[in-house]
Amino acid sequence: MEHSVLGLKPGSVLQDTYEIKSLLGEGGMGATFRGLNRASGHEVAIKVMTPSFAKNQKAVDLFRREANLLRTVRSDAVVRFETSMLDKDGRLFLVMEFVPGHPLAHYLKKGARLSSDDVLKLGLRLSQGLEAIHKLGIVHRDVAPDNVMISHDDINQAKFIDFGLASDSVGTDKSIIGDSFAGKLRYCAPEQLGLFGNEVSTATDAYALGLVLMRTSGLELPGEGKGFAAVEDRKADVKITDPKVAPGLKWALEQLLKANPKDRPSDLPGLFRQALNGEVKKKPSAGAAPPKGAAPSEESSGGNNMPMIAAGIVALAVMAGAAWYFLAGPGGQSAKVNESVVVAQEAVAADNPLTAARDLLAAGGAQNLDAALGALIAISNDQELSEQDRADANILIAEMYDPETHSTVTSPFPRPNPSAARRYYQRAADLGSDPAREALNRLGE
Repeated sequence: MEHSVLGLKPGSVLQDTYEIKSLLGEGGMGATFRGLNRASGHEVAIKVMTPSFAKNQKAVDLFRREANLLRTVRSDAVVRFETSMLDKDGRLFLVMEFVPGHPLAHYLKKGARLSSDDVLKLGLRLSQGLEAIHKLGIVHRDVAPDNVMISHDDINQAKFIDFGLASDSVGTDKSIIGDSFAGKLRYCAPEQLGLFGNEVSTATDAYALGLVLMRTSGLELPGEGKGFAAVEDRKADVKITDPKVAPGLKWALEQLLKANPKDRPSDLPGLFRQALNGEVKKKPSAGAAPPKGAAPSEESSGGNNMPMIAAGIVALAVMAGAAWYFLAGPGGQSAKVNESVVVAQEAVAADNPLTAARDLLAAGGAQNLDAALGALIAISNDQELSEQDRADANILIAEMYDPETHSTVTSPFPRPNPSAARRYYQRAADLGSDPAREALNRLGE
């Protein structure tokens, strides 16, 4: 007897049109099935929300937002929307294009990496998808390997498949945790960690894309494994120093990974065309197409003539359109980071989030300290909270850095950082905190 998920199993037919063929995956919010449109004969993917989640208005709003956003996008690098449905049992359905293949995360978890030239090709493809949604005023906010499907194992057919966290209200989101949590912590931009005014924009997607491509190149991400403490590694521009990375890719990544969102390029496809054409000495264009017909510079990546060579290569597989190199070492996100996000979310959702954050600090331990930092970042940027609470949150963060109060027992940072302490004390002082002003005077310039 076939196993039933949400009352659906192979052979089930929805609204006399969509036949369920197999289960693709399931989670707390629902499940995704492979299906067949009986009328046209083409395959589809069907996302189903559980009835319990369908009773949650926020979950319904998220589900409908994804449907509405997908309906407006026209790009071969973004999964195609077909329709949405609500049945008599209270189940919500989102029907979209079925993309045969595996998510990018599938390859990375197996230790697969791409050559520099192929990473640029993947970057160009994904940037075209982002350009399509950005033109509609949409910010994805969750550019990550598990949201990129490599259709038919071909990077030239890569597609964004999940827009559940996409936003069409640029710059209004409060934080990466709490009610407006968005994105994977590993692939968060500095502004999602509380820096640069905490304003999410199209530049946020550019930074996340840079991190995804770093990972696809086999590079360690800034702040790798540090949880929310990665904020210190992402407050400055990222520099690519690995000699295995070709100059063209090095240049493109460094443009995407500028700490200040205002310094990142706005014409993402143009950036990758410049890199692929060897125009790496030029400043990336801001919204304009790159020059045509320019001769390759001495810093050109040299196309496929510079394959990645690294210690630990255990196999090489050539697939359609890309050469995947398999490197030794783990590729998945650490359980510690995942757990600290959950704990931080719980703290922010508490009746008194500041007290919950203080309790985490008092409890100590790496996970609790990391979660406390994440919660405090969210509280400090939450415009709906009182200025006193936001100031207190900034002071608690500052004390994690302050040489006078720093301790590995109460701080996720291994050493004090006076400049970072001043930064958060200044935020508190701007909110009217006298203790913060006294701390600033003590620390001096």
